[in-house]
Amino acid sequence: MGWDGQQGRERMRRTLLLLAIAGLLAACGYRPLGTSSPPSNGGRVSVEAITNETMRPGIHAMVSAALLRQLRLQGVEGSAGPGPPDLVLSGSVTAYENDAIAFDSQDIGKRFRVRVTLLATLVNRGDGTVRLKETVAGEAFYTAGVGAVGARNAEDEAAGIAARDVASKLVARLLEEW
Repeated sequence: MGWDGQQGRERMRRTLLLLAIAGLLAACGYRPLGTSSPPSNGGRVSVEAITNETMRPGIHAMVSAALLRQLRLQGVEGSAGPGPPDLVLSGSVTAYENDAIAFDSQDIGKRFRVRVTLLATLVNRGDGTVRLKETVAGEAFYTAGVGAVGARNAEDEAAGIAARDVASKLVARLLEEW
């Protein structure tokens, strides 16, 4: 087979590997230490649109999706049960950092840290009192891939991991409040 056959097989291997990893990640449910059940007071949370104050397009959507997933895993997301949720969670991604932390012999960044910072506010729907106002940061590390596309893909993957880290930390903090 020629070069096209080898490239096709390599693409197929990568695709299958990514699908397998995505399946494993979707099947794994993170539960913070010390929490075994949703709040006993029956509190449910709805998530308002997360805003983006950074120059990184789409990071707010990653954080929103990760927050919804974590809240559902803990059984406190607003869609379960009759009536509106008791609490409203809103927030803004206030910072997105992508810093080189290791360099090659020509001082070109090879290893990077992505950090996502979220300012979150939890408000009681009934009386409007602020139950929690917290800044939470999540981070992930990646090694730059070959070429611009490889580096961008690696950064995108790390941004998603950092968004999930923010969500895990925030939901763990919310569960501590209950």
